[in-house]
Amino acid sequence: LNHPHLGARDADGNALYVHDAYALRNQHPEFPSNEFASGCQHDGDYKMLTQKVFVDQEAHLLAEKERGSRVKLFCTVYTIEANHGRLQPILETWGPKCDGFMVASTKTDPNLNTVEILHEGPEEYNNIWQKVRSIWSYIYDNYYEDFDYFHIGGDDLYLLVENLRLYLESDEIQAAQNGGKKPDPDNAQNQTPLFLGRRFAEQGNMERIFNSGGSGYTINKAALKVLVESFQTCNPHQHTFAEDVMVAACFRQKGIVPYDTKDDAGGERYMPFAPAHHLAYTKPANDNDWYVKYSINIKYGLDHCSDRSVAFHYIKGDLMKKMHAILYGHC
Repeated sequence: LNHPHLGARDADGNALYVHDAYALRNQHPEFPSNEFASGCQHDGDYKMLTQKVFVDQEAHLLAEKERGSRVKLFCTVYTIEANHGRLQPILETWGPKCDGFMVASTKTDPNLNTVEILHEGPEEYNNIWQKVRSIWSYIYDNYYEDFDYFHIGGDDLYLLVENLRLYLESDEIQAAQNGGKKPDPDNAQNQTPLFLGRRFAEQGNMERIFNSGGSGYTINKAALKVLVESFQTCNPHQHTFAEDVMVAACFRQKGIVPYDTKDDAGGERYMPFAPAHHLAYTKPANDNDWYVKYSINIKYGLDHCSDRSVAFHYIKGDLMKKMHAILYGHC
């Protein structure tokens, strides 16, 4: 296959490396729950995660018991070697809950589940589009057959994996994946591409909606195939940080637009900021705020987030561990 299928290198620099997608799920560090024995500070993050957002463990356990098989989810985080220190909280919290997991980076380290994936141009913020093109191509080449859905985001992403998996298994998404009809197990190959995430209107233009890369976006097998096959002709050599806008543009060329992932109450499932930010944010008096211009019919305060939210952005280090402790009853 041609560019951007450049493959990966192992820890010694050898080509054609294929990461073990199940490595983290099979062996992962324990969450340091003892750090929260004295409780958690009752701030805005605590309020949003105790008064509104929760992990639906009851539905999760029921699905584990009654479903013959669950949706298989592959999660990808992208970073650089200089930021490998950010990865430990991910490996201790939400990462192992994904069926498959990989960190796309500039250095392969099996202990951290990082993989050096090659791409065109320099390794810099203004070239994330080329990095993401190669990541998706690598995922398609090596994991397409093994998983049902694929999620990608940066190293400051927090996923509520149980909620995401339940959402992907819901009647709504299963019907959307089947062209709006009840799924037919005997005709699963005719899958409708799905592009799920937090919808933004670029500069307020409703004709140019994209899914924000902040909290990441989720695609099914059909969408992954369409996306990777578009790379040969869709901005193949452009260097830009706006990978989320570029991905949406490639999908738009194929007639695929971001799916509305709000819940029935109008709450968002994919969050571009931390819980406390969404709790406190109010619409400014003027319209100069980019967030107001880009957002699509959002609500404010506790009503902004779906009770079964699936992702938050700008979550690093201690905040990631604190969120995990709150959501899973460690404080």
